[in-house]
Amino acid sequence: MSLRKLQPQRIFNGVELLEPGQVLVLETSGKVIDILPATDAGEGIEQVNGWIIPGLINCHCHLELSHLEGAVPEKTGLPGFVQHIMAHRDADPAVQLSAMESANRYMWEAGTQAVGDICNRIDSLTVTRDSRITFHHFIEVSGWMPEVAEKRYQSAVQILQSFLQTSRRASLVPHAPYSVSPELWKLLMSHFPQQPITIHNQESKAEQSLFEKGEGEWPEFFAAWKINHQHFQPSGTSSLQTVFPYLQSASQLLLVHNTYTSPEDIDWTESRHGSVFWCLCPRANKYIENVLPPVDLLRQKKCRIVIGTDSLASNHSLSLLDEMKLLSLHFPSIPAEEMLRWVTSEGAAALQLEEILGSLRPGTSPGILQLENLGPGHQIKDTTQITRWW
Repeated sequence: MSLRKLQPQRIFNGVELLEPGQVLVLETSGKVIDILPATDAGEGIEQVNGWIIPGLINCHCHLELSHLEGAVPEKTGLPGFVQHIMAHRDADPAVQLSAMESANRYMWEAGTQAVGDICNRIDSLTVTRDSRITFHHFIEVSGWMPEVAEKRYQSAVQILQSFLQTSRRASLVPHAPYSVSPELWKLLMSHFPQQPITIHNQESKAEQSLFEKGEGEWPEFFAAWKINHQHFQPSGTSSLQTVFPYLQSASQLLLVHNTYTSPEDIDWTESRHGSVFWCLCPRANKYIENVLPPVDLLRQKKCRIVIGTDSLASNHSLSLLDEMKLLSLHFPSIPAEEMLRWVTSEGAAALQLEEILGSLRPGTSPGILQLENLGPGHQIKDTTQITRWW
């Protein structure tokens, strides 16, 4: 058996930063054999600059929107952003396919090993089927009017079956609190046990206004698009607390964006579910609403944090390193090893991939990346780079 022995300045194994002097022993395929002190690793050790880390896990992406890169203006607010997506989503199939293939290649080269990908159609199926990236497909369902619930549900089930024919990693999930009727929720709930389930959560102030008072930009949006809103009665509480009972049976619950999540909502949710992951997409939040999620609050409350890139409709790249750079710029006290845990072992756990990806453990092939040019105190900075080895 042919082996490679890599001794970087440090090894981050997905959970913790190991002491200097460790050697990562690999098969030439990239399969991890062991991590040993250099004194026990024998001959043929290769010296490597920087850190060695596992491949990265992107917990929230919309690959099928890749053709909309640069098409949606920035800082429109969420209702305005959704209007642009609805108006410009359709394009020449060849253009869409080319954009998805390009985005898939870019993510791989940028160090992405797995993606939680939002799918409203089967458009991305051929790309993800042949990708070197591991995908968990979140088949997203929306339908605000009760009378469309059954039709939307049946359509989504057909899409789910198409993805399950090529991958066992697929879940039926709701889009957002403001886009799923109680009738549709009831149809979806039977799909939640034993699955990772994701939902766009508290992405705008408008969402809060809708559920607390029945006011704001979402009723105006419904009126503009002639969407019947008569059935809705505001709950008088947050959107998250309103829809949480529908989500409670999910094995892993991924709440995405959380831009306007309150301390009370965090405590309320964490006390009612044992496996909640709070997914941050900071560059998309800046692109759409020009705000950032409450990162310090989530850290203070010891929440399980993961990171996503959202889509090229709401971002300038699908790079997890770029997301970490933005977070480091605004939250400079976060050390690299903490953010790396969010995009490796925690991301893998959120997508139920922890047995095969997210950490450097004997027998796994999690992808091997080289991380260079960290700042003082292990801070990710603008010149930090990632290079893929396997």
